[in-house]
Amino acid sequence: MTDTDASSSGSLNVAGSDGLDMPQPHKVDSGAGLGRPPLWLGFLWGFAEGTLFFIVPDLILSWASLSGVRCGIKIFGAILVGAAIGGLCLYAWALWWPDSARSAVASVPFVRTRMFDKVEEDYRTHGVSGIFYTLGTGIPYKVYAVLAPPITNPVTWALVTVPARAERMALSWLIPTLLGWSLRRWITSHQRLTVVLWLGFWVVTYAIYWSTV
Repeated sequence: MTDTDASSSGSLNVAGSDGLDMPQPHKVDSGAGLGRPPLWLGFLWGFAEGTLFFIVPDLILSWASLSGVRCGIKIFGAILVGAAIGGLCLYAWALWWPDSARSAVASVPFVRTRMFDKVEEDYRTHGVSGIFYTLGTGIPYKVYAVLAPPITNPVTWALVTVPARAERMALSWLIPTLLGWSLRRWITSHQRLTVVLWLGFWVVTYAIYWSTV
C-alpha cells in the first residue's frame, strides 16, 4: 500500500468515525406523534379528582395512551399515585371532621345523595372491598373515600385504592393504547382530526353521564 492509499484510507476512516459519510440508523418512534402530557399533570389530576374535582383523569390518560405506549403507562402510574394521596387526604379529613368532609363532597357537581346510600350499602355488605363495586355505577371515588374511616384503617385504604382505581380506569388506558399503536400512522397524518374525535368522544360521554346521573 502506498502512502497515498494509506492517506486515503485514513481519511475514509475519519469520515466514517465522524458520521459524515456513513448512513445513520433510523430511529422508530412507537408513538403517534401527538403532544405528550407531563407526569406532574397526571399526578395533579389524579389528586384533584380524588378529592373535590369532578372531571375524571381518564381524559388525560386516554390522550397520553394515544400518544404512545410508554407515555400512557407513565401517566397511568402518576394518576394512581395522585389518586391514592388525594384519597388519603380526604380520608383524614373525614376521620377528624366527618360532617364537613361529607358536606364538601356532597357539594361537588353531579354528586347525588343516593350515591352515599349506595356506598354505605356496599360497605355494609362487602366491607372495604365495596370500593371495587364502583365500576359501572358512575359513583365517584371521593364518595367511597369520605365514607371509609368507619370501615377501615388508612393503610388498608391506601393499599386498596390503587388496584380499585386501576380497575376503574383500565379501559381508558387499554383501548386508546391499542388504537394509538395500531393507527399510529393514520393519527400522525391526521392529528387535528384526532383531537376533534377525542374531544367529541369525551363531550358525548359526559353529556350522557350528566344527563343520567
